[in-house]
Amino acid sequence: MTTVATERPGPRILARAEHPISRRDISREALKVLYRLERSGYIAYLVGGSVRDLMLGRTPKDFDLATNARPREIRNLFRNSRTIGRRFRLVHIFFHETIVEVATFRASPEPPEGPDDWEEAEQEAIEADTEVTETAPLPEEPESWGTPEEDARRRDFTINALFYDIADYSVIDHVGGLDDLNAGVIRTIGNPDLRFQEDPVRMMRALEYAVRLGFSLEADTAAAIERNRDAIRTVSGARLNYELFEGLRSGAAAGIVAAWCRAGLFDLAYPNLRCDGPNTARLLEAVDQGIASRVPHADASLVGAFFLARFLQVVREMSSDGQRLDNVELLQRLRDLLEPTAAGLRLSNHTVHLLHHGLFTLTKMARAPERGRQVVKLSHQDYFPVAWQLHGLAASAGLVQPEVHDAWARALNRVRQDGSDDEIVAVGEAPPSPRRRRRSRRGRRRR
Repeated sequence: MTTVATERPGPRILARAEHPISRRDISREALKVLYRLERSGYIAYLVGGSVRDLMLGRTPKDFDLATNARPREIRNLFRNSRTIGRRFRLVHIFFHETIVEVATFRASPEPPEGPDDWEEAEQEAIEADTEVTETAPLPEEPESWGTPEEDARRRDFTINALFYDIADYSVIDHVGGLDDLNAGVIRTIGNPDLRFQEDPVRMMRALEYAVRLGFSLEADTAAAIERNRDAIRTVSGARLNYELFEGLRSGAAAGIVAAWCRAGLFDLAYPNLRCDGPNTARLLEAVDQGIASRVPHADASLVGAFFLARFLQVVREMSSDGQRLDNVELLQRLRDLLEPTAAGLRLSNHTVHLLHHGLFTLTKMARAPERGRQVVKLSHQDYFPVAWQLHGLAASAGLVQPEVHDAWARALNRVRQDGSDDEIVAVGEAPPSPRRRRRSRRGRRRR
């Protein structure tokens, strides 16, 4: 029987000289919040994945904080803040291009992560750069507040429950996370069956962390995933959407999706996508290469990796007799291919539009361009950047002839650079829209 990692007599504390975390590696905004909380008499910790990543010498994606200050007290300290969440109140502190999330220590189990109705509305407003009107403040539920130790034990995995104390720069471990970090082990805090039943998405997260960090699953944790995997069907489409795109943007999409597939989670969570087959693996590897090169990818381009091989197979089938493609039939088959997934994942109408037209545009890019007018006309469409990324992914995976993609790249550069720049568009990169030449007015003197 595996010993539960949380059965410890007291916290393990690493002094500043005993760990690698440096304040130089923490964002200026997070430090500002930590110091103001600490100087105001509160406990202030850097928590979660940021501490884990800093201990491993990695660069955190973001910096989350925990404190014994209540949400209203945090709001009093930071005017540039907003309280969010209905069941569990969090405070978002807004800086120029950064949001620092601050939570009060809790004793109750961690709620499933993901946006609730208020947070969805807030995020949409932030993206639209519009004003959000807060609802009346909710009761702060004082019975939910807890100690740092209680807060650590309600988290998901031991390696995500480490605290960095800004008061003395120490690392605090209440649940055996340091041992698991050193051993390269993903282990749930407490009974894994109960933790996965509380939030089935934790099963996907466990496998994602294992792939991204190069860790292994602790035996009981792995067995619990096998026993509880059917629970992933109960998760909302919005949360599954979030997890999918987080994995696709991680730079380890091929490995993460393969791990979800081996565990039987992918087919249950995304029944209308396909993760098997060498084509999907190669396309996801091409996505990872683009992410590693810091190429921005639209949502439509990312999810399109699951449809590229199937769509191109449909095109080959419809043109196998040498006849010209029936565009009406092809568009209908494309809609039939995309609509179940779009509905299940709650993809936005804009993403579906870009994906639909981006895939269809590939039929016009099956051969090297013959006329500059063809290139100009296509490149001015709003969906062309997605089509271009999908074309690059297909070329990287061997589904499109590389010389055809290179010919399109040269033609696009001629249009974009207007003959004045020799820069080459990288394979898989979405080029900016070319500059339109201004027509000279009749009678205007040419220079």
